[in-house]
Amino acid sequence: MIFGRRALVSAIVVICGATSVTLRAAQAPLDQTVQRVAQLLDAQDLKAAKTAADEGLRAYPASAALHNFAGVIEAQQGAFASAESHFQTAIKLAPRSPGPYENLGRLYQERSASDPLARTKALRTYEALLAVDPANFEGLYQSSLLNALAGKFGQSRSLIARLPAKMRARPQTLAILVADLAGTADATAPSIAAKLAAHPDLTAADVLGILPAFDGIADDGVARQLLEALEHRGMGTPDVLQALGRLHAQHGRFAESRAVLERAAAGKVSVPLLMELAHVAVKSGDRKGALGYLAHARSLEPNNAAVHFMFGIICVELNLVAEAYESMKKAVAIEPQNPEMNYVMGAVSIHRHEPAEAIPYFEKYVALRPQDSRGMFALGAARFYSGQFDEARRDLQAVVTRKDSPAGAHYFLARIARQANDLETARREVNTAIAANPDYADAWAELGLIQTRSSQYADAEKSLAKALALDPNHYVANVNLTALYGRTRDPRRDAQVARLKELQEKRATEAQELLRIIQVAP
Repeated sequence: MIFGRRALVSAIVVICGATSVTLRAAQAPLDQTVQRVAQLLDAQDLKAAKTAADEGLRAYPASAALHNFAGVIEAQQGAFASAESHFQTAIKLAPRSPGPYENLGRLYQERSASDPLARTKALRTYEALLAVDPANFEGLYQSSLLNALAGKFGQSRSLIARLPAKMRARPQTLAILVADLAGTADATAPSIAAKLAAHPDLTAADVLGILPAFDGIADDGVARQLLEALEHRGMGTPDVLQALGRLHAQHGRFAESRAVLERAAAGKVSVPLLMELAHVAVKSGDRKGALGYLAHARSLEPNNAAVHFMFGIICVELNLVAEAYESMKKAVAIEPQNPEMNYVMGAVSIHRHEPAEAIPYFEKYVALRPQDSRGMFALGAARFYSGQFDEARRDLQAVVTRKDSPAGAHYFLARIARQANDLETARREVNTAIAANPDYADAWAELGLIQTRSSQYADAEKSLAKALALDPNHYVANVNLTALYGRTRDPRRDAQVARLKELQEKRATEAQELLRIIQVAP
């Protein structure tokens, strides 16, 4: 917690700047109250300190010092909103006193992991501090750090230049300067990074704290230099190695990333680290290896829905439908209100023995994300596979009225119309699907079947050829081409039958259709 002895000094300084008539009229007892709260805080007796601060504020509601102390106490107890309010009140009462600004800035920074706007609020607070105290060390340092993290490297560097030479030489400040130089493609960045790497007071926190600033920099050489320097100096903690592994992965060096992350796991294995290893393994094409990492993660945290979810997705990619189903089922049981997990569980369920099992999951997704056309589309597809054609038509027709409707909605409407032998409607719908997505192999395969049914054999062969050009292993296109050759007694039929048998042995149809549905998941 950043609120401690330093905040006490900040609060006491506020007293000196307070000039209201109320404060001067009761200066002695107010001084005693402030000192009492300070002593209790210094002794870490938060309960007594809060009682004393609350009593003091009832007697002296215009005391900036007491509001500042109350904010410190609330911050240490995790009461963010109350702490924020007290610090803001202290600033209003004593606008030229730096203490409340510093404390409010720290409060926002502590919230940055959970509040995406916290860094912006912190920066504005420090800017307000510098407006009343231009030489304030903390204001300059924290503003330079926050600007660097926001990618505003020029502003960050100008703020560092305003710090005293002694502060500029500290490793924490040098780390920010290195990021600023790298962010502006300054040729001196590597040499300053080398100076920082050799600094006797350098800590891993100095580098890890500024590392997010490098995310938007195309050349990761300087960031890599700093992390590798930590490892060479014996500071290669699991956090440092994980950061280095993540850096390698961000720049496509998956083999290097995996090797570094393996070293991190040897030092301290954790579920987030195992999941990161799984991601890297997938990126490098080793899905079975990824399942190994995730199996380990499941043993460590059997109730972690994200682990089961990722395990299930990879099983889908490996065409392990039964395993995908079991893993997704566990994920949804743990997080039943998670939209994405319900969506993928529905997609996996479609390819079970009872496709209707998918319907409740897609219904849940639609309830949770009613504005997402993909949910209603998937629900319509599930009803189609379940033989509920009237209900499927209703859902899909609702989808095609939306601007962002997927081409798949027209595709399934075409299939429903063809099932009813309404070939004119089927042709219109499938042509609409193709117009929306010319690379839609499913739609070309359906058009080929419709044309075959209409005895337009030459056109049917062209449509099926287009589908197979897009996806040579497309199961339905191969089935339809086999039917076409049979109807026209084409001598290529025997070879096509053999080709279809080969695909059947690979169970290609399940993998194709399942992945196509999951790929439109959020």
